[in-house]
Amino acid sequence: MADHPFLQILGTGHSEAMEHWNTNAMIVSSGRRLLIDCGFTIKYALRDRGLGLPDIDAIFITHVHGDHVFGLERVGYESRFRYGKRVQLILHESLQEELWDQTLKGSMGRASEGENTLADFFDVVLLRDDRFDWQGVHCKLFRTRHTPNKISYGLHINEQVIFTSDTTPIPEQIATLPAHTIFHDVTLRDEHPVHAAVPALLSAYTPEMRKKMYLMSYEDYWRDWEPQIQREFAGFAKQGQIVTIENL
Repeated sequence: MADHPFLQILGTGHSEAMEHWNTNAMIVSSGRRLLIDCGFTIKYALRDRGLGLPDIDAIFITHVHGDHVFGLERVGYESRFRYGKRVQLILHESLQEELWDQTLKGSMGRASEGENTLADFFDVVLLRDDRFDWQGVHCKLFRTRHTPNKISYGLHINEQVIFTSDTTPIPEQIATLPAHTIFHDVTLRDEHPVHAAVPALLSAYTPEMRKKMYLMSYEDYWRDWEPQIQREFAGFAKQGQIVTIENL
């Protein structure tokens, strides 16, 4: 494992879940750690893996919802005022205004020193295209279909692992991306306008594709569904789950 980068699932829960932390993951490469999303339960998720905020080197944000970005306030304040560092924050430029002006500025825009910007708390890396490299790991962004008229992205990691974050089924995207493992959004409601309900997943994806697919962002009553999910998919994603990423 030490010779290869890997993806680790830190949280698997729906935004309302109490049993599991907010859905997010972490890429580890060359001893450094990149979070994929940073929801309000991030400190608990890191604690469960024996980590804390000082262990995080960078964060990538898929979209601006609280269970994916509200942890940035803690990371920003504690990193700056307690640890004297700025964590790298990687996001597509299309999310910048929504993240700062519409979300974080209300609580982070003023501190004891006066007015602040996002760059006062983070080493901001704005992406202007659909790809970036981090510690030798190649990450390609692809658009997902979540809340209407709201920009959201998934990640294709080293052409091997797909992490959709929140989305309804997107077979037209997934079919074009080679992968041995897919982490896909799910809701256990029969239907949902912004998440992928199980019937919709069964209809949208082939059996072969579903057998590569671990489902995440699920509700607390997931055990009721486990037999069907084990039968039709690779299973539910589990907190702490690790997938090795081979070097390209």
